[in-house]
Amino acid sequence: MPIAANQTVNQGFDYHVNQVEVPHPITGDKSGYFMNVREDNDEILGWTTDRYGLVQNSDLLDRADQAFDDRGITVDRKVIITEDGAKMRAQYDLQGDAFQAEVPQVGDVMAYRLTAQNSFDRSLRVSFALGLVRLVCTNGMTTMEKEVEMVKKHSTQVSIGDIISDDALDRALAKLATSVNVYSRLADTSIEQEQGLNILQNLTSAKVISEKVRESIAQIWNAPAFDEDKGRNLYNLNNAVTQHMTHDVADERFEYANRVTSNVLKRFDLASRNPQRLKKLWTPQENSEVVVTE
Repeated sequence: MPIAANQTVNQGFDYHVNQVEVPHPITGDKSGYFMNVREDNDEILGWTTDRYGLVQNSDLLDRADQAFDDRGITVDRKVIITEDGAKMRAQYDLQGDAFQAEVPQVGDVMAYRLTAQNSFDRSLRVSFALGLVRLVCTNGMTTMEKEVEMVKKHSTQVSIGDIISDDALDRALAKLATSVNVYSRLADTSIEQEQGLNILQNLTSAKVISEKVRESIAQIWNAPAFDEDKGRNLYNLNNAVTQHMTHDVADERFEYANRVTSNVLKRFDLASRNPQRLKKLWTPQENSEVVVTE
């Protein structure tokens, strides 16, 4: 039975969250803890201390939209709410040639993606996460770059004017220009067809991906749909991963898809930097039979 995620896309994100003080269960005095409660349905989204200030989704989106507009940047926006509203991500895909990066080794082009993040359970900082989108198939690609924080300080009183600091967007755009370097390294790391299947099997054994996910990715690896993916290297294997997770998983299970693609990229990045890690990544484990998916 498939696992259902409590998420919505481009709807249900304009709710308000209140901090409700929780008294000490024995004395009834102040405990220093608060529940973050949705105003529309009384759902408890998280617990915090009085040092943690909330940023409402609507305020963050308004400021992010305005920041792009002020710089004359055209964007496509997609808002994803997960965990019953505990997390919000607004994906901004930047339009225009000025916001594209190439991986010339494979003839691929990617557009910049900035994701404005917010949470009411302390799991996400108020920040821009950096990403890329393949133009040939709209695969969502993560990066190895750290998030760019939007607020100067996350405290009890968060000024609306400080939700996006003056240079947060500019710093995020500057970091995106170099974020494609990891993909160039992957494209330079050649592997054989069978080694790609070995890698997927080892990722399954390490519980990075499930057997069902491995089968779907292997089918894409065995029969790539795009000319840019016909080469045999870590870049193309990573594209097989992101293609499945983006188009077959993320709309129903965004958190899972995001976690898998990030974990796979980290392992591939390490392998592209270290020949010993790469060899270990493609070497079949003892008593492990590689399943070839037709």
